[in-house]
Amino acid sequence: MRLTNNIISKNYLKSLNKSLTEMNDMNTLIAAKRKYMRFSDDPVSALRAMKVRQNITRIDVYTENLRDADDIFSQYESVISNVNSIVSDALVQVSQGMTGTSDEVARQTIAKSLEAFQDAILAAVNTQFAGKYIFSGDTVGQPPFSIDPDTGKLLYKGDPVDNITEFAEKRYIDIGLGLGVDEGGDVLPKTVWDIAVSGLDLLGYGVDEEGYTKNLYNMLGILAEKFENNDMTDIDKLYEKLQKIADNVRVQYVSVGEKSEYIKFFVDRLGSEQYNLMAKQTRLEGLDLAEGITKFANLELAYNACLQIGTKILQPSLLDFLK
Repeated sequence: MRLTNNIISKNYLKSLNKSLTEMNDMNTLIAAKRKYMRFSDDPVSALRAMKVRQNITRIDVYTENLRDADDIFSQYESVISNVNSIVSDALVQVSQGMTGTSDEVARQTIAKSLEAFQDAILAAVNTQFAGKYIFSGDTVGQPPFSIDPDTGKLLYKGDPVDNITEFAEKRYIDIGLGLGVDEGGDVLPKTVWDIAVSGLDLLGYGVDEEGYTKNLYNMLGILAEKFENNDMTDIDKLYEKLQKIADNVRVQYVSVGEKSEYIKFFVDRLGSEQYNLMAKQTRLEGLDLAEGITKFANLELAYNACLQIGTKILQPSLLDFLK
């Protein structure tokens, strides 16, 4: 086959353009610090990297959910701490009012203090966070607690707390336990985390075997009425009931603290998992800069050599002679 100057020139320019393209592509990869820019360049690695990216995105969602839960539990702890302080002060006030040295005026003053404690407790358990009532379980749009105008007793979602014998409050979030639903479309409890803290658990509900309320607000109301009327009947027994309610508040305080610690543990675990996934993503997608620069230098050398060869194989034109 006869090779004409025209064929040689076309093949040379084609090779020169290919060399320049490869050098430019490598420069782009170095700038982006990536092994490839298109899925088709390495389908196997790209597919694996896509799955890793999906997992990283899920972990970001789980972590954000946990951080939101942590903010809510911080608010829980703050409120329960306030309620715990209130019930501690109430025990001191009641203890002082029970002594024989307290006269009628002093007991009326104590009654006013206990009523003020009631108002503070009601405000505390109707606390909102991000526009939602945190002590109302899964129903967060309405204040959970109110006062019966006829009896002055506490109501929970419209029902007298002393009449409540059982309840179920759930507020689920997905933290990466493998969210699942049953055949009826309900969330499986073991696949999510329940962050609901009900005000009923905090303040108490129902009555005991003797018919006395187990609710903090109502018990303070009974004691306030006793001191207001200077009636010391069964005051010792009521004081003991208040102590039991106070113990329950402390238990709830500890329980919320344990859940806060669980959040920190899970956030750390997700952080470690995300770190490992990002390292894997770097292995699948990331370019070793030293290797990339070496390849670029080789391509640049080949391109320059190609330019030099061109001066020898390309036929001079009339313009070259005119110069």
